[in-house]
Amino acid sequence: LAGADHRYGRESKGITNEASAPLKEDNLVMGSSNQWNAIQTNETTHFPIKPWMLKFSEDYHFPLTRSSWNWESGFNNFHTVHQAEEIRDLNMRAIYSNWAFLKTNKREQFGFYKLNELQHVTGKRESFRLMGDHILTEEDVVNKVEYPDAVVTTNWGIDLHYPEPENSRRFPGMEFIAYAVHELREVDVYTFPYRCLYSRNISNLFMAGRNISVTHIALGTVRVQRTTGMMGEVIGAAAYLCKEKECFPRDIYNFYLVDFFNLIETGCP
Repeated sequence: LAGADHRYGRESKGITNEASAPLKEDNLVMGSSNQWNAIQTNETTHFPIKPWMLKFSEDYHFPLTRSSWNWESGFNNFHTVHQAEEIRDLNMRAIYSNWAFLKTNKREQFGFYKLNELQHVTGKRESFRLMGDHILTEEDVVNKVEYPDAVVTTNWGIDLHYPEPENSRRFPGMEFIAYAVHELREVDVYTFPYRCLYSRNISNLFMAGRNISVTHIALGTVRVQRTTGMMGEVIGAAAYLCKEKECFPRDIYNFYLVDFFNLIETGCP
């Protein structure tokens, strides 16, 4: 809304030269989740099947009492920002539908269980990505390219989520289960540059979190919570230094990088 240069979805191989990028760009993003769990009780309860629910069957249902990371929807069927409520509603519809199937058709196993929690605030893995002076790519991460302003570390290998094929076949356009491509789980340490954390065309705009200057592929490693938390600390220090030096975010890299690192290391002015 501020006019910052941004991207959404997957870039093509022609744009990024990334090995894992598709040949043609598209709007596929990682999905959003509403986690849920059930608890065992001392009495049986009912949860009836309703006409609006998704149709599960003996050969396709999820005999679970809690969700995991792979319960997610959105992908390229719903826009993760403009249709966030529809994504949340699809998540809840899938959860209620599967639970109703279990309570109705698997009473011996699930009769004494009841839904305990369904998080109504949706966890969003991907959104718009704002472009900075450096756009982090898959090749940066895989080749461990060292930059002079490397300042935020991730130890989570590139982890990308896609609609699970059988779920797509059963519920085309309404997928709510994902699978992950994550070959280097928790062993792929990489530190990426400060220049990913401010806008290249809005002079006073910082960003931290899942909206920083990365490609869709590179987002798969920087998006985890401890790393995004570290971004917040770094941006806090950078904002302090901008105020002290009366400068803009880009100036930190161009003129005050030593002061910036000293500030981060010491934790005080």
